[in-house]
Amino acid sequence: MEAKMWDPYEILGIDNGEKEETITRAYRKLSLKWHPDKVGKDLKEKAGEMMAEINRAHKTLTNAEARENYEKYGNPDGMQTQSMGIALPKLLVEAHTSPFVLALYGLVFGFIMPFYVGRWWYNSTRYQKDHILNPTMSTFFKNIREHISQRNLIELLTAASEFAEDDLKYRPADEAALKALVEKIRRVSQIYANDMFSAPKKFTGKDVWKANILLHAHFFRVKIDDGELADQQQQVVMTALTLVHRGLLQISTTHNWYTCSTLLMNISQMLVQGVYCYDAPLIQLPGITWENQPKIFKEKNLYSNHQLMRMTAGEQRKALSLLNDKQFDEAIQVAKTIPRLEIARVLLTVVGDKAITPASIVTLIVKVRIANAPNKIVPRGKGVAVADIEDISDEDTAAIENFVADFGKREKETKQTPPEAYCPYFAGRKDSQWWLSFANYQSGKLVVPPVRISDLVSERVVVLQFQAPPQKETYRFHLSIKSDSYIGNDVMQEVQMTVVDRSTLPSEPAIVDDISEPEEDSIAAQMAQLRGQQAGARRGDDESSDED
Repeated sequence: MEAKMWDPYEILGIDNGEKEETITRAYRKLSLKWHPDKVGKDLKEKAGEMMAEINRAHKTLTNAEARENYEKYGNPDGMQTQSMGIALPKLLVEAHTSPFVLALYGLVFGFIMPFYVGRWWYNSTRYQKDHILNPTMSTFFKNIREHISQRNLIELLTAASEFAEDDLKYRPADEAALKALVEKIRRVSQIYANDMFSAPKKFTGKDVWKANILLHAHFFRVKIDDGELADQQQQVVMTALTLVHRGLLQISTTHNWYTCSTLLMNISQMLVQGVYCYDAPLIQLPGITWENQPKIFKEKNLYSNHQLMRMTAGEQRKALSLLNDKQFDEAIQVAKTIPRLEIARVLLTVVGDKAITPASIVTLIVKVRIANAPNKIVPRGKGVAVADIEDISDEDTAAIENFVADFGKREKETKQTPPEAYCPYFAGRKDSQWWLSFANYQSGKLVVPPVRISDLVSERVVVLQFQAPPQKETYRFHLSIKSDSYIGNDVMQEVQMTVVDRSTLPSEPAIVDDISEPEEDSIAAQMAQLRGQQAGARRGDDESSDED
């Protein structure tokens, strides 16, 4: 609702700019109409208000100073200040409630707000950027080594401070359930893993011991009867996976430790699938357990999912005869979805050259594909014809150079959503992703940090660059692609690279700077002849001046 401006002309019923005689005439007329003595009793109050307005309007328009103030500021009294405020309930401003209001302000601004701000600041300084506690990263840095066993890595993982937080830490009430769980784990581990489960030797805290028990119960698929402890186990597993990916693996790859990084990738697979190290990949299928898997391997010599999928339907049913028909159908359906990875092409090249020379920038091109992918069609750009690296020969340097130049643009256009991994023992949703590692065989060091392939649906090309060694020699590398979700799906290929002297490269063609003479009857020839005549005339003048 808009505020109405006070207008003396409107009150007197005249037009703007009228003379004083007209103003006085209108004033007298309205005064006779609205004088309190001229109206009835029911209009006396309104008449009083109207006369006040009429008198003010007349004074404004007949007094020079008041009229000037009105024309400048819209008010006969001159410039007016405006103030704005907040409407508060009467309860807050009344005198008898002021002590309570002050006490409330003191409580909010003196205690509650500082408490929450302080807690926020404390939590923000406790964590690193990857949301891992600072004491955890400190423990990892101090204790991780290049040559460390997988068992010791798991013990180091359980020493994380996250497992000592309120919701996961050891409680005396858990003692009885944990002891019973330890007996079950030891019994299973001794029978099927040939490795007796025992307490960590280096990290002896009760919180570490509890986390270790819950993780190994997950690895050996030992059922936990206590509901609260089972919920804590799922939380421990998901926290451990985060610590492996963003903590331990990050430290290991920063040091370029190939073996240690590979072991951590194995632990990632164990956490997602709920299996122990070196388990048969067949145990990932529904219906396959610790009890029947050794029998299947012993009687049918069946170890992996890929081996199962190479059999005929009759051979599959015979190999899994321990399963009933429903279990068999479920196992085959899941086995079909577990990806079978292939390395389609590996190329080491120096873009623009036909050989690799010392200290040159080497480009590694790797094409991988899922052999059993449901969709074999891969988009190769929007309206752009893109060459397949499999169709380019090693000697076609121009085609390789064009492929590498266009790779970045094509990669953005072909991002796809990876399939969900089958992991019934993992509490959350897990996408099937992969790590590509490239390591020097002689030194055992990673040449480049592992690349996380998070969008592999049917096929994918990865392009990496690194500097060639300074010595002329033939080098051997391990190209490894590991799943972060499945065991038994990893592929590895040995790659050789020969570094040669730069003198063996073909010499670059000389730049031809041969300009043919213009024809005699052409304009260029005539202009050249004219320039020659002018130059000769200048030389003649110079010679004659010297003789003089």
